[in-house]
Amino acid sequence: MSEQQAITAIIERENLRCRVLVAGDIAQLSELVDDQVVHIHATGQTDDKPAYLKLVSEAIRFLRVERKGLEVRVYGDLAIATGRLVQDIELRASGERREMDVVTTQVWSCRQGVWRQVSFQATNL
Repeated sequence: MSEQQAITAIIERENLRCRVLVAGDIAQLSELVDDQVVHIHATGQTDDKPAYLKLVSEAIRFLRVERKGLEVRVYGDLAIATGRLVQDIELRASGERREMDVVTTQVWSCRQGVWRQVSFQATNL
């Protein structure tokens, strides 16, 4: 896979991740993130894969997830993606809505020809 093919694949996978968050498709989200993923929220909360999927399925409803200016750098079977992420969410327990505007760093790993997110870090803007 060429560097440009890898960049295109990662951008497609990230765009799909944004869509499945809004759709609430936990099965497909599970396929996009590695079993060893570390997901660090803008609050500092750190989740492994089971905790992240539980949070997304039980605590948060994503109304909008939009990427802005995603840049991808490829280093063999690893890639780093950075950029802005705007999300509108609803807390399921209270119905409270929040808009989040963050910058993220993601690490993607390619195993057996499939790119999966292995790390996610968000920082509030």
